[in-house]
Amino acid sequence: MADLGVGAVSSYLSGAGWTRSEQTWNGAAIWTNGAQEVLVPPRDGLGDSAARLKDLLRALEGFESRPADEIARDIAYPLLDTTSYRAPAVSQPDGFVRLESGLEALQGLHDLFRIAAQTVLRSQHFAAGSDALVTELLSGIHLGTTTSQQFSVTLLVPLGDETSAAQPPPGRRVLAELYGAAAAVRRSVARPASPGIDSLPESVSPGFCTALSTLAAPDGSFELGFRWARGLPSPLPDGVMGFPPGSGPALRDLSEELRGDQDEQLPVVAAASRDLAGPVSILGRVEALHDNEIGTDRWRVKVRGALRAENRPLTRRVLWVRLPGQAAYDEALSAHRNHQQVQIDGLWTAEDTHRVRIIADPDGLRILENP
Repeated sequence: MADLGVGAVSSYLSGAGWTRSEQTWNGAAIWTNGAQEVLVPPRDGLGDSAARLKDLLRALEGFESRPADEIARDIAYPLLDTTSYRAPAVSQPDGFVRLESGLEALQGLHDLFRIAAQTVLRSQHFAAGSDALVTELLSGIHLGTTTSQQFSVTLLVPLGDETSAAQPPPGRRVLAELYGAAAAVRRSVARPASPGIDSLPESVSPGFCTALSTLAAPDGSFELGFRWARGLPSPLPDGVMGFPPGSGPALRDLSEELRGDQDEQLPVVAAASRDLAGPVSILGRVEALHDNEIGTDRWRVKVRGALRAENRPLTRRVLWVRLPGQAAYDEALSAHRNHQQVQIDGLWTAEDTHRVRIIADPDGLRILENP
């Protein structure tokens, strides 16, 4: 167990919602959280400090319903984000898995972090020397395992000494990217009537889904846990993201669907999309629609048809288009149901994170009569 100082313990209790009482007991500070109380030694180096801190950890273990060693680590290292992986253990003896399964799961976790790191660190902000930054970040992540009724792995992500919520360090940005991408994939595979790849942000790649699939137990289930460093608050919640039984095959199917979607568009992207900018128009049929009412991903439609751009030859494309609002979305839905052609005028974009390539003009949608 990590060596704990009184200052670190007091900082942890304060951040966790405890309040120091004005009263003391045999010199120890009394901290309260509603009806609960714990004692903290008055200073480091006293003869009974270690015993009192062990008592405090045992009390917190009961209050927080998590192991004392985990609480002690959070106290001692306030700038470590944590992600964990668990899957049912099916081999004997308890707490062990087959070597091949364990290696495959560890490789999957490594690939998840590598892909998330490449997505974040190859962005414009970190473009210079991004490959070296990816290698450095991966080499700094720590791996721990536990023996229980589950195969469990815990990874610790260092955030550095100087941190800022306005400009989070690379480790936090990478783990947040992993969290967001995994959450989007989980939503896609957990619902029988989910829209599949049409609901995923563009950052989710076939490789990311394949890496997730390697984590699945024989029944296809697994969990990813996230706990954010107390020294750098995060808007994302602590908690466990559960992938239900059957998720393994569903993730592999999703990966193949994404790969097929990329293969379909790749030759055209290389030939027709390089340096494409400015006003464009697409004429064709609506193949799919997506509207996330509780997020920022609103009013998307996928159109297969002819793309026209200034000074460019006409090309056949399958593109996501962002409509200006609910009225236009309802019109596109009607056109989809009635198998009508649409023409959408707008601006080309390569910046949208939800696979969108055209931002429609306010009055850019027209429904055409079928020939």
